[in-house]
Amino acid sequence: MSAVGKPRQVVRTSRAPALEVAAAVLIPIGVLILAGNWLAASACFIHACGTPEPGNYVTYAVVAPLVAAAVVWTFISAWRREASWIYLWHGPMGLVALAVTILCAVPSFEVTSPDVEPEHTPWTGCVEYSGGDSDCPGG
Repeated sequence: MSAVGKPRQVVRTSRAPALEVAAAVLIPIGVLILAGNWLAASACFIHACGTPEPGNYVTYAVVAPLVAAAVVWTFISAWRREASWIYLWHGPMGLVALAVTILCAVPSFEVTSPDVEPEHTPWTGCVEYSGGDSDCPGG
């Protein structure tokens, strides 16, 4: 009971808007981290090209899912709050985050240049001689 004699009303607050704001702030930070990671891993500056290192793979593997989860959470949270106007911000940020996450991926496999010929193994087939003999199994 309050001092006036009326029962207190319990106001329940949700943490969803705070988490939505945190996720909305995380998205551009994650996009910048992914773009910087990609530049460090594969960009060329003054005749020196970067090569992906294990740290680049780990950074991408950690930050990309966090950015994706933040994008999903901002949409879910805005939908639950019925705040349709916020999609004007979350929509473009989500598309930019998706594009950067895909385009700035650090591949964990070796990428070869198309002008480099692959190594050929020498031919090890059987040889027939003019005398009828051959080195082939079975005659």
